[in-house]
Amino acid sequence: MTLSKTVWSVLFRLFPCPVPVGLHRIGSPGRGSPVLLTCNFYLTVKRLKRVLRGTDAWLLVAESRGVNVWCAAGGDEFNTHSVVSVLKTSGIADRVDHRTVILPPLGGPGIRAVDVEKQTGWSVKWGPVKMTDLSAYLAGGMRRQEKMKRVTFDWKERLDVGLGSLFPFYFLFGLGFALFGRHLLADYLIIGAAAFVIFMLAEPWMPGERGIVKVLWLNGLLAVGLLATWIVPCPGGARVRADVIIAMVAFSVYGFELGGLASTMASELDPMLARLGIGAVGNLDFAGSVRTDLLNGNRRLVVDPVSCIGCRRCAEICPQGVWELSGEKHAILSRPAACTACRACLVQCPSGAIQAASVA
Repeated sequence: MTLSKTVWSVLFRLFPCPVPVGLHRIGSPGRGSPVLLTCNFYLTVKRLKRVLRGTDAWLLVAESRGVNVWCAAGGDEFNTHSVVSVLKTSGIADRVDHRTVILPPLGGPGIRAVDVEKQTGWSVKWGPVKMTDLSAYLAGGMRRQEKMKRVTFDWKERLDVGLGSLFPFYFLFGLGFALFGRHLLADYLIIGAAAFVIFMLAEPWMPGERGIVKVLWLNGLLAVGLLATWIVPCPGGARVRADVIIAMVAFSVYGFELGGLASTMASELDPMLARLGIGAVGNLDFAGSVRTDLLNGNRRLVVDPVSCIGCRRCAEICPQGVWELSGEKHAILSRPAACTACRACLVQCPSGAIQAASVA
């Protein structure tokens, strides 16, 4: 069962894979041990326990409907209620003398820290973005270095996230070839897998800032090769052309999804669905949602300097580091082009100074 859940959660990360909510022991925690909280996605809990091996801590697993932190928070399934509920019902208050809970910062779009504090009496601290930094964070007195606050998308992350999100498409296309084009099935399986690895490893060096732009450049080169097979006769020309087309389609799928996979890039698919008038798919809202309105330019983030209290919550929670404090200690959006519209700043602002204003 454990192996099957691991395989499912790795290859089909788009689908829920829940574990029971509640309190877990890491090592031999005592009354002064740190309390960490995460979602109830199987792979997240498993990996978190692995990186905390050798640490004494309490781990609270909160309801997210079996979805990972980033996606569940964006879909309001890992939210303030999830955190408040597990803090009140798990019995953790009877096991520790302090009242500090460490939350995953990528849960910022769904969990409003100020409301958790008001409703439970617990103080919220945001941990490092990467769970692999948790040991250093705890050893450093629960102080985050600047690099611990920001998302990255290195080659390991690209392969890991891409595999879990794109494998279902790879599987479905493979099923289609098995049913309607069996003579090309082996070609597809090899080319589709190779295209994935090539695209994810080479992505940072491809021209363009957006996935679709990178794909246009890449497929342009393949189109030249495709044209050459008609101009210059080659053995097995028809099959070669079919293989090139398979590669072009595979690259297109991977590139178009890149914005939705990379936490460092704004989604390209979601705003397009909003423009088509699609209201929602599953737990994600599109047309009319604040997130897609921001991505489509129908709204923009603004700050009311009178309401801003200079608390720095926006700067602390933003995974892109787009917020700074001015000389007057007011929040300013210093890097608007890097904003991915995750909405964490809107959720965390305790005074409502940050708003998503409609663009006339």
